[in-house]
Amino acid sequence: MVRVKICGIKNTAEALVAISAGAYAIGEVFAPSSRQISVEKAAAINHTLNKQILKVGVFVDEKLDNLKRIYRETNLDIVQLHGNEPPEYVAELDMPVIKAFAVSSRADIDKVRNYQAWAYLFDTKITGQAGGTGIPFDWDLVKSLQVKKLILAGGLNPDNVTTAIGQVKPWAVDVSSGVEDKDGIKDHQKIIEFISKVKEVG
Repeated sequence: MVRVKICGIKNTAEALVAISAGAYAIGEVFAPSSRQISVEKAAAINHTLNKQILKVGVFVDEKLDNLKRIYRETNLDIVQLHGNEPPEYVAELDMPVIKAFAVSSRADIDKVRNYQAWAYLFDTKITGQAGGTGIPFDWDLVKSLQVKKLILAGGLNPDNVTTAIGQVKPWAVDVSSGVEDKDGIKDHQKIIEFISKVKEVG
């Protein structure tokens, strides 16, 4: 079955809804954004969740020492790098890494071969914005890509996720804005609906 990561989690209630619905992982954003969570709050949430779900910390061009400290203090399982981190940066990390790539053309896809990561996430490229765009990219760019653990992101929602999975056949899908209300707050029913749609595909 295609796995689901619910990104931009900011409280325990959202995380528990994701767990109950069958999510594989949650994402906590430590980079400056409307979805940013404090180290203290993430630590409290993750302590409560313990091993119920994989906890992914999302970072954008963070200093290595600071990333490692946050990883330890918040009991994360995986880090997701959503900036312009070079391959050497990834090589310095001794935990599972999801390397994200912002996609608008084939040239963006070609960068993948330079990295050794646990998984590879593909998102929509929007200047000045790292993730959470709410806009899909051209899925044809990645549908024939041969990488282990391909994670599809960018503008996914309950209405288009089954089409996306059928076209790309990813290892996992990642959603944030697609399960939020108009105020940018996670909508519990949309989380449940999104995961249900993924389960229907099998």
